[in-house]
Amino acid sequence: MKKILFLIAFLGIISLNSCKTSSVMRTSDVKYEQTDSNSIEIFLSKKPNKEYDEIGRVSADKYSNMAIKRAENKIQQALKEKAASIGGNAIINVTEDIGSISGIVIRYK
Repeated sequence: MKKILFLIAFLGIISLNSCKTSSVMRTSDVKYEQTDSNSIEIFLSKKPNKEYDEIGRVSADKYSNMAIKRAENKIQQALKEKAASIGGNAIINVTEDIGSISGIVIRYK
């Protein structure tokens, strides 16, 4: 019985450690060169005045693998890194649910 409980606990820990913390999905067929994550703007309530194309969607988990809430700046940095990886300039339409924050990646024309 102890071996079974140990195995269940071990598998649970492994599954927690395999959880993703951020993701990106391209919504454009055009591939852009990676941008600098430090230059990515995040628009929480307004939209940029420049013309842009939507090129993807990013999301980041609000909690770490051990169910500890991640710092806001860490979440935003994860979003920026994912947006930069597909050539984004900014993130708009940021939304939040119980476990994650997500937004639309845009590239200025």
